[in-house]
Amino acid sequence: MIGIDIVEVKRIKKVLDKHNSFLKKIFNEEELKRIEKRKNPYERIAGMYAAKEAVSKAMGTGIGKISFKDIKLKYNGDVPTAEVKNLKFLLSISHERKYAVAIAKIKNKKIKINSEIKNMWINREDNSHKGDYGKIAIIAGSIGMTGSCFLSSNAAIKSGAGLVYNIVPREILDIMSIKYVEPIAKSFEDEDDLNSFLEGMDAIAMGPGMGLEDYGEKTFKNIIKTDKNLLIDADGLNLLSRFPETLKDRKNFTTILTPHEGEFKRLTGLSLEEIKNNREKVSINYARKNKVILVLKGHNTVVTDGDKIYINNTGNPGMATAGSGDVLTGIISAFMKNYNLFDAAKLGVYIHGLSGDLYRDINSMTSLRARNIIENLDVVFNLIENWFYLIQNF
Repeated sequence: MIGIDIVEVKRIKKVLDKHNSFLKKIFNEEELKRIEKRKNPYERIAGMYAAKEAVSKAMGTGIGKISFKDIKLKYNGDVPTAEVKNLKFLLSISHERKYAVAIAKIKNKKIKINSEIKNMWINREDNSHKGDYGKIAIIAGSIGMTGSCFLSSNAAIKSGAGLVYNIVPREILDIMSIKYVEPIAKSFEDEDDLNSFLEGMDAIAMGPGMGLEDYGEKTFKNIIKTDKNLLIDADGLNLLSRFPETLKDRKNFTTILTPHEGEFKRLTGLSLEEIKNNREKVSINYARKNKVILVLKGHNTVVTDGDKIYINNTGNPGMATAGSGDVLTGIISAFMKNYNLFDAAKLGVYIHGLSGDLYRDINSMTSLRARNIIENLDVVFNLIENWFYLIQNF
């Protein structure tokens, strides 16, 4: 993307005459030194100011989301460039007595998708409809935990699921009905009615924000008996640690479990130290013994069925934030219709991490929120569908 800005030199002079602090608010020490080399600096200031505005326009943010000082102007002789965090820009600056004009173009940065992931990807057929991409039920949410189900359900929709139903307790049905646009909120007082509805689903995810009290426990004990492909996360995992025998009644390898290390500790009785020091070994052993697909989250997330193993290399510490796991649940659930469960989990963790990495590269790790992972998913899917993506198209 290209950004262009034009600045009237006379306007810069007027601002400087009124506000002595103007330059220090806009330019860093290195840039100020360059300005000081000119006896009559107004044209140069106007050009440098226009360059920073052009960069902000090329990013699509404008000044506000980033500050003038976030944009650093660099010079190789008289050839200008700019840097914003991890992005670099080519600049053209021209000025005369009345006006300064600057053009900024982000340098192309190619991000290549892991070829194994690329080769797994299933493109959509021209002659298809929403039913081809999965009817997903996400059983999540409770009073005070509406964000969990909101993130999971919207992540599933953004990841290509055809229809997403969020099953919630009656107390938050109205709230979620108002919050949603694409996902559909539903609630069932009668267990038989719920089970009848779930018969029409292609896959089920259970756990985020569901709670551990009567509603959560009753729902867990009912849903764990389903013969549908099932993903269990968050409160679902904590309830599973209370009732581990329920897993034995499920068909082999129809279940994905997505614990972080603390949840895995409760599931296995192992110490955190043992888990941290033997992530691959303990994951393989648990998956093989319980005949599940295990996703042990964390740095280099492990995905295994006890035989095959995948170690993920996307993601960053900024994703250690509330709701990130709920987003992963939604992403994986969207793939459970058209991929085998191991591949669905593998694809999900890769995409989840890459979305977080793209946010880090354009913004920061510190400011990353779970919703940002969802917002960047369209860029990730463009990457996968087209092999590489030019970040300039952000």
